[in-house]
Amino acid sequence: MTIAFDMSLEDNFPFGGRPLHSLPDVAQRSASHPTLYTRLVSDADRYPDVAFVIEAETGEACDYRTMLRAVHIAQGLLGDQPRTIVLLMPPGIATSIIWLAALTGGHTIIPLAPDVGQAERSQVMARFHPHLITAASDAEVADFVAAGARYLPPLQISELAPDTKPNRPDPKPGKLVLHTSGTTGDPKWIALDAEAIAWTAEQIRLHHHLQARDRGLTPLPFFHINAPVVTLCASLMAGATAIIARRFSQRSFWDWIERYEVTWASVVPTIVAFLLRDPLQHTVPERLRFVRSASSPLPVKDLVAFEERFGIPIIETYGLTEACSQVCANPLPPGRRIPGSVGYPVGVQLAICLPREQDDLEGLRPVPPGSQGEICVSGPSIARGYLDGVSASAFQDGWFRTGDLGYQDEHGALFITGRIREIIKRGGETIAPRAIEEILMQLPDMHEVAVVGRPDGDYGEVPVAFVVTGHPWTPADTSAAMRICRAHLSAFQIPVAFLPIEALPRTPSGKIQRGVLRDLASA
Repeated sequence: MTIAFDMSLEDNFPFGGRPLHSLPDVAQRSASHPTLYTRLVSDADRYPDVAFVIEAETGEACDYRTMLRAVHIAQGLLGDQPRTIVLLMPPGIATSIIWLAALTGGHTIIPLAPDVGQAERSQVMARFHPHLITAASDAEVADFVAAGARYLPPLQISELAPDTKPNRPDPKPGKLVLHTSGTTGDPKWIALDAEAIAWTAEQIRLHHHLQARDRGLTPLPFFHINAPVVTLCASLMAGATAIIARRFSQRSFWDWIERYEVTWASVVPTIVAFLLRDPLQHTVPERLRFVRSASSPLPVKDLVAFEERFGIPIIETYGLTEACSQVCANPLPPGRRIPGSVGYPVGVQLAICLPREQDDLEGLRPVPPGSQGEICVSGPSIARGYLDGVSASAFQDGWFRTGDLGYQDEHGALFITGRIREIIKRGGETIAPRAIEEILMQLPDMHEVAVVGRPDGDYGEVPVAFVVTGHPWTPADTSAAMRICRAHLSAFQIPVAFLPIEALPRTPSGKIQRGVLRDLASA
């Protein structure tokens, strides 16, 4: 298991000492490290009839031998010259084919939400001038075609002749271009190379002990980093099976677990919350080893409640688009897991440093052991920068400044306390929203909480809490919330208002859109 515990930074780089130096990046990927293509060829030889991808809703399956043949056919359609392909397809077999064909054929793939708005469509056309566009039908992409892109119909497994023997092209590493979520700032474009994706997928396989007999379920979108790397590519590295749902369904989730003999599932905290609200009782199969949570912090209350109700461990993780997904993860049982922690660095080096606005010296400076600071990461999976050179200061000397705040305990476990841009500055005090949110989540029937800053003439900002409950909010609830806050928080941390809301606004990957909430709070 490749886990890089960072437990001696204080010895090597004392506070106020010399800057950190990064780990070698590409050089760490040895020539013997498997690529996506070499693993696909190997799996097609070892497990030809094993299902690689199964579509949860339809049950349609694609085995490894057929997937390799389909990837070769798709590479022939894409051509030998590098192409830029926009993907407007829902998750499934056809999407997986294009993903792997592009990343192993030297092409650049830009996945977008099938219902992406016109503004983002126009931005993609103007910035990338795509050569090809794949969608369920050509009617969905008329604007791309009018701008010069060629429509590429999705490749259907049912249309492949069993004796099809396409020429095997020379494998070439491609690139993945993604939009960062932009939950607290302006969204940015970033390019990730296929070798970094393969490296990360292999670290996930090792850390989660994935083997050929495993079957992983994901109901997450393919236009974000999680599902295609954590479930599709990590399953590929193991010769295992990926069950891909087009979208999450509370009604169908446990049925999929049973029907497809799922051994692990990848979800986000919102899905955990929905599963906990399900009034039906479900029999959870013993073969389900764990549920993996990512994308945003998982409330401790929900983690404990889920494990008590379903008897399945939740492995909380921490990932970044800029790192090809996983950065930290808790170990599987019987390893030491800590509720509230995202675990230990996996395949990367991690340091807690002075935030940019507090560091007027060159280089990254670690804070004292156990202190809060900006989470910084380095390693083979880390991108070198955003496209067009935007936010260049986030990348320093091979390190990426994540913009997340946190600390490590004496064992190296990472605790995230919030985003720098989420920090509320009330007078001379700084307030981390997550500390307040965890306290309020202890209230009965509290489903979700998000704390943001509201402009204030006297203090600059004051905290307000948006609350999602299973019943209409009443003055008695406000009183109960104030009591628990006074018992556990300093006076300056206590929200000045509790604002009931039907549901927190979230991105498709499950992150809270705090900018939207700040606008609502200001209004």
